[in-house]
Amino acid sequence: MTDASIIYIRYTDLLSLYQKSHQWEKFGRLLAQEAFNVTMTRIEGFLLKSPEERYLDLIKQHPDIFNNVPLYHISSYLGIQGPSLSRIRKRLSGK
Repeated sequence: MTDASIIYIRYTDLLSLYQKSHQWEKFGRLLAQEAFNVTMTRIEGFLLKSPEERYLDLIKQHPDIFNNVPLYHISSYLGIQGPSLSRIRKRLSGK
């Protein structure tokens, strides 16, 4: 959908870096913590928030997402059907 850069490191190379440097161990721990936090926030959103609240959170975090991502991907990410996303957008644009 958009250009991206991906950083890749083999698992064995990562383990080697962890053994050689405490800074790399710290980096790995912080990265794992951030991944955990993102995952938990997403799960909690599905359990505790309405689709409209999830939509508003997405807009707050990524205001230009509609310029780069098709609506069917956005609705899938939010865990709702396309028509539901359209209704939410229409209802909020009228406020």
